[in-house]
Amino acid sequence: MVDIFAFSPTTVLLCVAVLAVLWLITRRPSGLPPGPPLLPFVGNALSMDSDPRITFKKLRQQYGDIFSLYMFNTPLIVLNGYSALKDAIVKNADVFSDRPHTLLNDFISKGKGVGSTSGELWREQRRFALNTLREFGAGRNIMEDKIHEEISQFLEAFETERGQGFDCTRLVQNAVSNVVCSTMLGKRFEYTDPLFVTFLKAIDENFANVGAAGVLNVLPIVRFLPGDLFKFKKTLENVDILLSQLIHPMLKEHLENHDDDNADDFIHAYIKEMRLRKEKQEDTTLDLENLVMVIADLFVAGTETTATTIRWTLAYFLHNPDIQEKCFQEIQENIGQSRRPSMKDKTNLPYVEATIMEVLRRADIAPTALPHTVPHDVQFRGYTFPKGVLVILMLDSVLQDPDVWGDPENFRPDRFLDDTGKIVKKEEFIPFSLGRRACLGESMARMELFLFLTTMIQRFKFVPVDGQMPSLDGIMGLTHSPRPFLMKAIPRI
Repeated sequence: MVDIFAFSPTTVLLCVAVLAVLWLITRRPSGLPPGPPLLPFVGNALSMDSDPRITFKKLRQQYGDIFSLYMFNTPLIVLNGYSALKDAIVKNADVFSDRPHTLLNDFISKGKGVGSTSGELWREQRRFALNTLREFGAGRNIMEDKIHEEISQFLEAFETERGQGFDCTRLVQNAVSNVVCSTMLGKRFEYTDPLFVTFLKAIDENFANVGAAGVLNVLPIVRFLPGDLFKFKKTLENVDILLSQLIHPMLKEHLENHDDDNADDFIHAYIKEMRLRKEKQEDTTLDLENLVMVIADLFVAGTETTATTIRWTLAYFLHNPDIQEKCFQEIQENIGQSRRPSMKDKTNLPYVEATIMEVLRRADIAPTALPHTVPHDVQFRGYTFPKGVLVILMLDSVLQDPDVWGDPENFRPDRFLDDTGKIVKKEEFIPFSLGRRACLGESMARMELFLFLTTMIQRFKFVPVDGQMPSLDGIMGLTHSPRPFLMKAIPRI
């Protein structure tokens, strides 16, 4: 037994002070949701799995639908289950719709565009973007025309590679990125164009580096360490490539050649509306600086997730050839093979639509969505959400909930069909999130997925190479993507 009287009063006081400090920094503030014990300085960072779904699922079982943890000195509050998510970001949208201030977001977007943190700015930018994309998808359907144009180029490139086993990742990413380019910028690129290759590489690197760079959001000081261990410099460099080599030159070209009567891409539509509001002397946040960031936001939102969904669909087709064949038979009966599918065919292809919905549910492409925050201290379900706290929405907890889906681990498109074969729309189907900050590119993504996949199924049968099946255990980054795999595409005759 240690005799404390053998130590000097100064030593005893120092020990008591150290213990008091350790107790304070490992103690949850009053009112914060429960969570695991904290370690000094690192919080719960050392106990996090590389796949947050694993860690959060365990913590939910122990602490309930709402729990908190600390990444170093930064608190996170995690919401699970459809009831909690809807209660927060739909019923209490006024206080749960802000984005948190983070180092990367502040450096990259500077509070501009639809990704801005709060206030009327993001609301006006988002409202304009949603309305414009909706208009592009109606009437003459500018968006559908642009997608069909790209599908023709995509299939031509696809034909050259289909004979042997090949990885379709780059080809799919090229095609989907070009849809965004033609919709936003009014220009498509050849897949081998050096500029196109350069900015796609920059986007790919930033997606791959998101884990390392994300540390900066909870421990900003590490950016000053020698070298670029957390990819801060590389991330900013890649953003500069996208802005300086692609967006700014295209914006300059549009300003020089703008015609209000031919606003058939997003930049022209934005410039037209921006000038109209200024002529009317209306207060508006529509300006060129915000336009640059809106385009950048839509590039990120509209490329990776759609391309990833197409790749997951092909992976599930290889594992479920009967589902692939059923999709083809439905297309054959309602469209045939002599004409290309259009959006008008969608209501006649419920099984194809149900299959796409099941891919979005099962593949779990954005399991945590982007973080939210609150503008001031908020009382919610008996807990205190402090001003500026990171709020994580676990979409995974809804999309994979056995109480909702029965057998969520199974890939079963029929769950989205009723007894008459019509689509059933469950409110818990939220792959694009929900509320005011739901995915801005959802309408474009849904159109791309339907047109690309129906055309691919109509033209080809997808089979594994030498019986080697793709893994259905994906890779977690900013999105949950499939591991690289090979396949063959056999023409339908």
